[in-house]
Amino acid sequence: MSKSSTITAKLDAETLKEITSCVIGTLRDEEARMMEERHDRMRANIKQALRKYRELAAHAEKSVYSAIRAEDDFTLRDLLDLMKGNGREEFRVESIRESAARARLMVDHMDRMLESYRIDCESSDKPEERRRYRVIYHMFISQDRMTPEEAARCEFVDKSTVYRDIDIAAERLSVLFFGVYGLSFL
Repeated sequence: MSKSSTITAKLDAETLKEITSCVIGTLRDEEARMMEERHDRMRANIKQALRKYRELAAHAEKSVYSAIRAEDDFTLRDLLDLMKGNGREEFRVESIRESAARARLMVDHMDRMLESYRIDCESSDKPEERRRYRVIYHMFISQDRMTPEEAARCEFVDKSTVYRDIDIAAERLSVLFFGVYGLSFL
């Protein structure tokens, strides 16, 4: 009889049940921890995207690739020919093109979701919901950017309330930006 089968034979049904229950509990705890980490990363990504919104929008708007119309093949071909060299240069051109396209896609998606968030907040009966949108707008979207201190003064709240508003808005925006993946199932 092998050592493992000897150990198994010595364990009674109740002990095996306890061990199994403990292992399943540990696996569930680990899964919950991983889901919470994923959700935290999404919230952090939302905040990062908001902080970089103006730069992304400028990149998407001012990129050479977005400035050239798709139907203007000759100009686009000329630009590519000028930028082509060895394989490394072609890779750089492709990277620039992909970066501009991704930035445009991301900014378009953010614009639509931020507009949806604005409508939702402005139609709310809760003044704090309307304030949260204004904080997000003035700190991250508007060309006249505000600091947390300025937003707090403008909204007649403490700076900690501004940070809490950003956290709550990021939570709500995570669902808008990421869909079902932005939900916390914990």
